[in-house]
Amino acid sequence: MAVIKGTDPFLWWSGNDNLTGTTQDDQMYGYGGNDTLSGDWGNDVLYGGTGNDSLYGGWGNDTLYGEAGNDSLSGSWGNDTLNGGDGNDTLFGGENNDYLDGWNGDDYLNGDAGSDTLLGWTGNDYLYGGDGSDSLYGEADNDTLGGGTGWDYLDGGDGNDYMYGGLDGDTYIVNNASLDNVIEYANEGTDTVRTTVNAYILGANVENLVLVGLTSRGNGNELNNIITGNEANNYLYGADGNDSLNGGNGNDSLDGWTGNDQVFADAGNDWIWGYSGNDYLYGGDGDDTIYGEGENDDLGGGNGNDFLSGGEGNDFLTGSFGNDVLYGDNGQDWFSFWTPSEGIDTIQDFNVSQDMIECSYLFGNDLDQWTTLSSDRFVIGSGAMDSNDRFIYNSGTGALYFDSDGIGSAAQVQLAQLSTGLALTANNIYIQGYIG
Repeated sequence: MAVIKGTDPFLWWSGNDNLTGTTQDDQMYGYGGNDTLSGDWGNDVLYGGTGNDSLYGGWGNDTLYGEAGNDSLSGSWGNDTLNGGDGNDTLFGGENNDYLDGWNGDDYLNGDAGSDTLLGWTGNDYLYGGDGSDSLYGEADNDTLGGGTGWDYLDGGDGNDYMYGGLDGDTYIVNNASLDNVIEYANEGTDTVRTTVNAYILGANVENLVLVGLTSRGNGNELNNIITGNEANNYLYGADGNDSLNGGNGNDSLDGWTGNDQVFADAGNDWIWGYSGNDYLYGGDGDDTIYGEGENDDLGGGNGNDFLSGGEGNDFLTGSFGNDVLYGDNGQDWFSFWTPSEGIDTIQDFNVSQDMIECSYLFGNDLDQWTTLSSDRFVIGSGAMDSNDRFIYNSGTGALYFDSDGIGSAAQVQLAQLSTGLALTANNIYIQGYIG
């Protein structure tokens, strides 16, 4: 290793040095004055010292310290580390994956090619990632961050910051809605805001929103949004577009609004509204309340004792495990059961002229699949009349039973509670087949 030093460090009037490294791993010290240090070959360490210095890493994985003064640092080739130090510095990462740290002062940082990490620290800094998937941190004061091309991560930190993601899908960190400004243009990829701001509204041309910390409310825009909640009791609003909402833990209220939305409540006792559009709404764990509202919706209760209301349109309602209440409302509705033992569901408005009960292939291999139930498998009464009977409707009580062996030794299991006195037939029951 070669150690190359400039003018005597003990003289405060030290001169302006021009130092060039060797093919070895060099350590170079500019000390005082306005120095130019060029590392050339090898993995070099360059110290500018005081004064306005120019440092060039050259080939290899270099480390450049501007120290005091308004310095210019260029990593060139290799995976370089650049630290501007005090003063208003200019840092260029060059090729490969570089680490740029402006430190104190109003600095300009340019990652150039590669997947770079840029930190502004104190001062009003400008950070530009360039090519590659870069991570930009403004830290303190009022910063401007530009991602460039690639999937970039932008965090302005404290202060009044402006963040431009650029091309491809970028991630923004927003901790203050009035100070953190996210600027995206059309056709620049699918972007995500992660925020601790309550009731944050996605700006133009930003698709996805993630709530972090204890933030409880988040709002989409006219695009097809993905909005993700957290541990808190969230209110998520999709607005226009075909949105996907995920409440996470907590007792959440999820509103898809217009468009064909997918809403997943996950854990907790949640409320879900689909409103207009053909929506898929799933409650998950907990006792959930789900309203499809307009058009043709697919509602799933998940675990727990749920309430499902289809609303307008031809809806598909699955209570799943638990004792659920199902209300199809208008339209031709289907009420689905996966197994005979997942609970007793109450169907409040079954209309024999148009509604259907769907049961899966798990109800028995002896049932014809992908068709309505054959008439010899259905009976009206209090129990099975022969060995062929599988579905029994008690018109006096409204109970619908399943019996796996008819008059055999297995006990009948109540599947659902319907209204009394219905003219129910085998044609109201459909057996789904196995989907391999």
